[in-house]
Amino acid sequence: MRTIVEALEPDVPYRVRQLFGPVITRLGRTLGQPQYRLRDTEYVGTIQRPLGEFTETLQEHGFEWDLLAWYHQPPVGSEPNGSWTYRRTLLADRQIHVILIAHSPTYIDVFAHEEYNWLRHPINHLWQVGIDRKAGSSKMRRWIERNGIAVDTKSRRRRRVAQAVIGLHKDLVSIVK
Repeated sequence: MRTIVEALEPDVPYRVRQLFGPVITRLGRTLGQPQYRLRDTEYVGTIQRPLGEFTETLQEHGFEWDLLAWYHQPPVGSEPNGSWTYRRTLLADRQIHVILIAHSPTYIDVFAHEEYNWLRHPINHLWQVGIDRKAGSSKMRRWIERNGIAVDTKSRRRRRVAQAVIGLHKDLVSIVK
């Protein structure tokens, strides 16, 4: 049985990235900033859908698995499971970069930002010039909703607080009875 990560990335590009990843990372550290911490403003939402099904939907709508994506560190501490880009044309000025973090096969946090297309503006992309976190997140959220995918836009922190309040309420009700 394939792991979540193996099921997510296309086989050939993923193997190429694994093979050349250390070289790409060393080059990135020398020329730019290969470590990138995701921010709350990039949080699109959480979807509850099979990982393979969601990535197939991305591919069907023109998203491509990003072979050269750096290692994004999400605020929740999990490792990213996929990096996808969308651009209107191959040499478009800008692209949407989508990062998926699968907490289970059917529970996926989606992060996104808009950035310079690395094919057309490699230096600006490498130096992370002009990243628009809010625009990328908003555009991706609208795309998800337009495609009929339910998305929970409350942050992980807000969901935890809400669950704690519900749990506290249940405890208080049981004590009062």
